[in-house]
Amino acid sequence: MLESFEKAEKISKSDYTDELNRLRTELINAQYEFKKYKRPMILILTGLDGAGKGDLVNFMADIMDTRLLETSTFWQETDEEKERPYYYRFWNAMPQGGKLSIYFNGWYDKTIRRALEDGDSPDAFTKGLEEAADLEKMLSLDGTVIVKVWAHISKKEQKKRHEKLVKKSDKSEEISKRALWYFSKYDRIVECAEAAYKATHNEFAPWEVIDCTDRRTREIRFLQVILNHMNRALKGQMPKSRTENLTGLAFPNVLGSLKQNSETDPKVYRNELDGLVEDLKPLAWEAFRKGLSTMIVFEGWDAAGKGGAIRRLLRAFDMRLSKVTSIAAPSSEELSRHYLWRFWRQVPRAGRIAIFDRSWYGRVLVERLEKITPPADWFRGYSEINSFEKHLSDKGVHLVKFFLHITDEEQLARFKERQEIPWKQHKITDEDWRNREKNGEYLDAYNEMFFKTSTKHAPWTIVPANDKRGARIEILKQLKTSFTKMLNK
Repeated sequence: MLESFEKAEKISKSDYTDELNRLRTELINAQYEFKKYKRPMILILTGLDGAGKGDLVNFMADIMDTRLLETSTFWQETDEEKERPYYYRFWNAMPQGGKLSIYFNGWYDKTIRRALEDGDSPDAFTKGLEEAADLEKMLSLDGTVIVKVWAHISKKEQKKRHEKLVKKSDKSEEISKRALWYFSKYDRIVECAEAAYKATHNEFAPWEVIDCTDRRTREIRFLQVILNHMNRALKGQMPKSRTENLTGLAFPNVLGSLKQNSETDPKVYRNELDGLVEDLKPLAWEAFRKGLSTMIVFEGWDAAGKGGAIRRLLRAFDMRLSKVTSIAAPSSEELSRHYLWRFWRQVPRAGRIAIFDRSWYGRVLVERLEKITPPADWFRGYSEINSFEKHLSDKGVHLVKFFLHITDEEQLARFKERQEIPWKQHKITDEDWRNREKNGEYLDAYNEMFFKTSTKHAPWTIVPANDKRGARIEILKQLKTSFTKMLNK
């Protein structure tokens, strides 16, 4: 299939100069207009060895404003990257809105390289392509411009360039071996590229194949691709989500059928709490020694006791191993990227524990109820969250999700208590009272959330929390069981 893209006509020197001057002007203008765009543009540049990918990027830097450009190479994975899910490195490198970033080889490199070196099964190769397409669709529907360039040359041209490179490098053994390896894999690389093209060439992230035989031809074509896709976003031609909220659909009322526990005796509570804390400490350190990371999510009603439960939990998890992230409204930096960006960056290193006081579920809760996010976007959040959590699970991240449930009457009593006790008054705001008026809507949102995101690899644990002491004990018990199970796998 790629052979049909090889025969690009050569551009004369005069035509090249005229077109380059036009593109230079239009690209600079488009860049400055794109600065106002809410999301970034990511250009995945991959292709055959020797095609001149590095030369293309260096040429582009001479034409465009480098202050609005970024380049990420994704060569050897760092130790920090290896300890996290594969896509962490790509999320971590994501530029701010209004910028263009070149991802050398991008997320396709590992999938294709494993197929070449390790002889991955067809299922593994297919899964890699499906994950790439899933990410591209997610980002594209959120406004990020994704375009993929395959730099192509014929087998004969690659051999000629490799031989020339070896001579220029004084016959370096390392360069010679690298060139010969790529040449020996040419047919298989092209086969993998064609499979990737067929599987992932779509409106969300199209492929552009560039014949790189002639320098002038490839340079003009490369700039045209950048300009065309930048203009596509500026003209409002990005794909739109076709998934709308299905109003009127009822979900099982999980919270309505939950039975609250009777009050725990204070003395029994202290004894149990101390014992569970001592039991959990060695488990956390064993997980650290084995390099097993943990993410613990706390969601629940306002005043349900999330903060108090986290404070008791920290007695068991050494602060050198754990970090608490309290999720508030996103910053301007976070708003310029996909909403999951700030959570991907919080994925802990191997052996560490990340605790979230509220989480990525805000997409389908507060953003939904406060109409911060359009229905088509937050509705898409369920599948995006499940995909994120599946990446965590596949990497072996120990993910535990708690929802603390209190009755409407108990919430009212706690709100009033916070108003009356001086050292608790900072915990209650007018917004809390306003949110309380939407409890019925939140109940529906919570039940839909449980139904759509309680999965085999990331189930929800719903904790009756009218009794604060009992809730804390239950959480510690659940974590002791969960850590023990993880360590014994």
